[in-house]
Amino acid sequence: MIDLHGIYKFLKKQWLGTVLIIIWLISIFIHQSKKNDLNEKAYKLESKIKQLEKNALVNLKAVVELKTIDTLILTKIKIIKQKEYEEIHVIDSLPISGLQSYFTERYPK
Repeated sequence: MIDLHGIYKFLKKQWLGTVLIIIWLISIFIHQSKKNDLNEKAYKLESKIKQLEKNALVNLKAVVELKTIDTLILTKIKIIKQKEYEEIHVIDSLPISGLQSYFTERYPK
């Protein structure tokens, strides 16, 4: 059987050591719970980072598609402007009689 009286005498003599051990054990438990909380937060943040990276990749693809569409639209605008310029140049080079016949054919009554 355990001699409780002997343990009590020992703790009474070594009270400072006992208090330090108790404080040390309490601090270990507190830090362990904080560590677990921080690990949980880190896991949540890592999963959020992965989700944001996926969203960034999707957005990057959308930007690339928009850039391609923008290039196509600009090319079409350049072609239309070139045709407009050519048509204006042709109309400007026509004599007055040619202009009258051009507009008569284009806009009949």
